Amino acid sequence: MHKIVTKKGLPTLIEAWQRQAVVYAPVHNGGIPEFQRLGRGTQAALYLRGNTRYPPKSLFISQSETMFYAQGTALEQVPLPTAPRVILGVRACDARATQLLDGVFGTDSSDPSWVRKRERTALVGLGCTKPGATCFCSAVGSGPFDARGVDVMLTDLGDAYLAEVQTDEGETLLEGMPVATQAQVEAAHQLQEAAASSMEIPFETEGIRDVLYGLFSSSFWYEVQQSCLGCGVCTFLCPTCHCFDIVDEVQRRERVRNWDSCMFRIYSQEASGYNPRPTNVERTRQRIMHKYAYFVENHGEIGCTGCGRCVRNCPVDLDIRQVIRDARSWAEE
Repeated sequence: MHKIVTKKGLPTLIEAWQRQAVVYAPVHNGGIPEFQRLGRGTQAALYLRGNTRYPPKSLFISQSETMFYAQGTALEQVPLPTAPRVILGVRACDARATQLLDGVFGTDSSDPSWVRKRERTALVGLGCTKPGATCFCSAVGSGPFDARGVDVMLTDLGDAYLAEVQTDEGETLLEGMPVATQAQVEAAHQLQEAAASSMEIPFETEGIRDVLYGLFSSSFWYEVQQSCLGCGVCTFLCPTCHCFDIVDEVQRRERVRNWDSCMFRIYSQEASGYNPRPTNVERTRQRIMHKYAYFVENHGEIGCTGCGRCVRNCPVDLDIRQVIRDARSWAEE
C-alpha cells in the first residue's frame, strides 16, 4: 500500500505518534544529523543529507548502560523498557544493519534488552535519492531503498513523501493518510531507480570469504594496517559492530555494559596477560574478516551494509573499499 505524507503535515503526524510512543528522528546538530528524542514534530530534520553520525544501534544498545544494581550480595536487573517507540528517518543501510544484529542479539541466547526494544520499536525508513560518494550499499547486497527491516519506507517527492507500507505496524502508523496516486507512485519509482543506478560497485563480493581466509597468514595485513591509528572510530560508528565490555562499577554498585572495539590494544588481552592479537596487524585483520568472512560463515550474510561511515570518519583515510579491492589483487598474484 502506498500513502502520501505532505511535508507540511509531517509534524502533525509525528505529534499523533507522540501521543502513544516516544519518537526519535535526525535533528540538526551543528549540520550533522543525529538521532534524538523529539520534543516537537518540527524538530525532525529529514532534509539533512546522509546518515546520522551515530547509527540507530545506539538506540538499541546504549554506549553505556546499567544492566544490574547490587543489592547486598544479590544483583537486581534493571527493568526492561516498556514504552513504544518510533524511529523516523532510518536510512536503508541502518535498517538493514538492525536486521542483521537481530541474528546476533535475538537468537536462542537472546539479549533481553535488545529483544524488548526491537519488539516495541517501529522503524520508518527514508530512502536515499542522492547516495553519498562514500556509500556502497549496492555492493553488499542492499540498495538506497532497501525496505528490509522497516515498517514504512519514505521517498522524498519534493513537497511530500511517498510512504510504502511494509508491515501491519506501518499501516497503523499511517492510518488516515491519503492514498498515493499512480502518478506519485511512478515518480517515486523513477527516483528510486535513478538512485540505484547512480551508485558504482566499488568491489566484487563473490567468494570474498575464501579470498580473505587465503590471506590470513600473509603480509597483506601488515601493509593494510600501516596507517591505522587503532582509534576505533570505524567500529564505534559502524551500524553492525557490536562488541561490548561488562564492568562492575563498585562505587556506584552497578554492573554496566559499555561499547568496546576489537581495534583497541587490550580488547583481546586475557587475564593471564597473553594477547592473541598483540599488534595492529592482527586487530586490523580481525575487523575486516569479521565483516566479510566470519559473519558470512556464521550468519550467511556480509556483516557490512555499506553505510560509508568508516570511510568518511577515518582520520587517516583508510578506506575499507580499497582494502577489499587490494585483497583480491593480492590473492590473484
